[in-house]
Amino acid sequence: MHDTAEYTDEKEIIDQKAIKLAEDFSYDGYQVVRRELFAHLREPAVVIRRDSVTFNTACIAGLEDTVYIQILVNQDSKRMVVRKCEENDKDALRWCVAKPDKRKSRKMTNKIFSAMMYEMMGWNLDCRYKILGHKITFEDETIYVFDLMETEIFLDIKGKRAKKDTESQFTTEKANSIEETASNSTDNERSVEEIKRKNRIPFYPKEWKDSFGLPVEEHRKALEINMLDGYAEFTTGK
Repeated sequence: MHDTAEYTDEKEIIDQKAIKLAEDFSYDGYQVVRRELFAHLREPAVVIRRDSVTFNTACIAGLEDTVYIQILVNQDSKRMVVRKCEENDKDALRWCVAKPDKRKSRKMTNKIFSAMMYEMMGWNLDCRYKILGHKITFEDETIYVFDLMETEIFLDIKGKRAKKDTESQFTTEKANSIEETASNSTDNERSVEEIKRKNRIPFYPKEWKDSFGLPVEEHRKALEINMLDGYAEFTTGK
């Protein structure tokens, strides 16, 4: 009986707290935490390197039976859109390897497109950029929207460049260009293995340093896009 009374008193205290919270609650001052801050191995994403673009398996699975796509880029809002198309459509790009039982991710080798993207975004050529995809429906069509301003950044130094890097450190200019989420090594003689390890350490835009995400109201408007306003289709030979 005594235990029951204690439980009832505790429940009343909790309920009173809930009532007070409800009376004073407002979304003012809250930020919606970016999903990029959590592990998301099974979420749709694209990785852009200085010489290629690769969409992950989750991204490909999200557009059922799609083998060919068109890539659209909005230079004003810094967003990229992927939409399904047919093989013979103008500017169709094959984004996966199609087999009878499944579709697999493929490396879409390019130089000009990546160079244009890196220049537009002011990205570091020693890094690769991973962007999560938002699947939305627009005019009865399912598309992916990638916000190029919200990226995970990884060092992408390989081969001869990795060996060369063991003999020298990043310059101060390069170090200041990206915000690292883990502590940098101060060792001047890093091994190739150390370079490989650092290639897996994510960096984030320095603008994120003092913010968990967008304010609630701004977040609600973040994915309002107009396909007819400012989007340019990337043209390339098939």
